Amino acid sequence: MATRYAGISLIVGVILTIVSSLLHPGIALINPVDQTDFLAAVGAMGDAPTLSHLMTILNILGMMLTSFGVLALFPLATSQGGLSGTFLRFGVFVSIVEWCSIVVGLGMRHYVVYLAQQAAAAPAGSELQASLQQSALMVHTSMSAVLVVFLTLFPFASFFLGAGLISRFQNLNANKIASYGLALFGLGGLLIFIIIMFAGVEDPNGLLLVNNVFLFLGSICLLTLGIGMYRGQSGLAEEGAAS
Repeated sequence: MATRYAGISLIVGVILTIVSSLLHPGIALINPVDQTDFLAAVGAMGDAPTLSHLMTILNILGMMLTSFGVLALFPLATSQGGLSGTFLRFGVFVSIVEWCSIVVGLGMRHYVVYLAQQAAAAPAGSELQASLQQSALMVHTSMSAVLVVFLTLFPFASFFLGAGLISRFQNLNANKIASYGLALFGLGGLLIFIIIMFAGVEDPNGLLLVNNVFLFLGSICLLTLGIGMYRGQSGLAEEGAAS
């Protein structure tokens, strides 16, 4: 029963995360801008502060629900033993740390939107308005640095979580495919991170887009596993509780 509730949490968490990311101003569907252009990104959020706050709250909630769902895999990993069990325990641990870093960054995003709101309400062209705009830009820059922590941890969290789950499924089913997907997308994310950080890429937008595709597909893999947990399928439920 506990795994069933965790599955619901994982399903809802992933859906909230995807929807809130797509509908957040400046990112995908609402007034999209180049996210490496910090001034444009802050402007997009300042133009729609209510939606920005709402989507940020939903994203934080999604992260917490996702973390709760994946945490339910830790007891399974403890009883699993062997190298795969170690991989799964490490993957769960790194995943929680990864999503906590996002929550910190999203909390900073709330403050960016608040500062942008105050700047819009200040007298046009005033020193106060310029100061608030500069502060919003500085906090957004710091927030982006925090989110780099997430980009650093994602490959390891995804790979070890997926690699630890693979051996739990005897047959090639949706859950095993999702586990392989997590492992492969983690390796892909690591490769992109290394290229961006060490190869001196002047325009990383193309690589970041590919990385976002990996993140999206990884979310679909987590959604698949959440459905398996909800159904109590073998490999995702405690022995004796699997259907």
